Formats: sequence, C-alpha cells, structure tokens
Amino acid sequence: MARALRSTAPSLLVAGLVFVGVRPTWAQDVSFSATVDKTTVTVGQPLTLTLTLSGDASGLRVPTPELPEGVIIMAQGQATNVSIRAGAAERATRLTYVLVAQQAGTFRLGPFDVLHQKRKLTTDAIEITVTKPAAPPTTTPSGERFVL
Repeated sequence: MARALRSTAPSLLVAGLVFVGVRPTWAQDVSFSATVDKTTVTVGQPLTLTLTLSGDASGLRVPTPELPEGVIIMAQGQATNVSIRAGAAERATRLTYVLVAQQAGTFRLGPFDVLHQKRKLTTDAIEITVTKPAAPPTTTPSGERFVL
C-alpha cells in the first residue's frame, strides 16, 4: 500500500503544478470602451451600442447607460469571453444594447462611467446622426377612376 501512495504522489504533484500554472492571474489591466455599429441611422432604425470591459472585472456592476431623450433601449445582452495565454487568463465582458432613435437630430451617447476598485473608468462619447426616413413617392391623381 505504501508503494501505491509513492507512485501516486508524483502524479498528484504534477497535476497540482499544472493547475497552479493556469490559475486566473489576470494578464491585463482593466479597460473600458464604447463602440457603435454605425453612426448614421434613420428614425426607427436600430443601432448597436457595445460597452466592453477588459481585464479582471469581478464584482463590477455596470449601470444601465443613460441615453439622451428620444433614444430608447429595445434589447440588451451580455457576453463574457475568457481565454488563457501563457498561463494568464484574459477576460472581456461585452454589454450590448440595441438602441432606436425616435426623432431626427444629432445625439451624443456617453461618455459612460464605471467604478472599479475605487478607480473611475470612462469611455469617450460617441456622436450619432439620426435622419428622417425618406418620404414615400407621392402620386398625383391623373383623373382615372377605379371601381371597387
């Protein structure tokens, strides 16, 4: 029985070293950014706002973004990606918001802020232009009569 313990011990030691080698030591500092998929839309056309937090964001709660009047959130989602490179974990959390402007004009989204470990992280503001939809072609009556 002692022999079985001795042969198992090196295996456990190697397994422990491998596990310690991939522990989550975050490879990067925390960064926070905001992007949109387009900066010009028509009234009622959706655009996607993505807030990305890279690095160790454990315990961090990002508040719902404050938007200008006339812009509403139609849908939202969240995705977190974790990868391991050279024994260090890298994490990126993406908060996605589908926005719809209900009136034409130029709107400023952001800047957006989060507080992480007593440090305020701020994104740049993004300007979007919302145009009126193209008017449907008008037809002038030609004097023809239609029977229904």
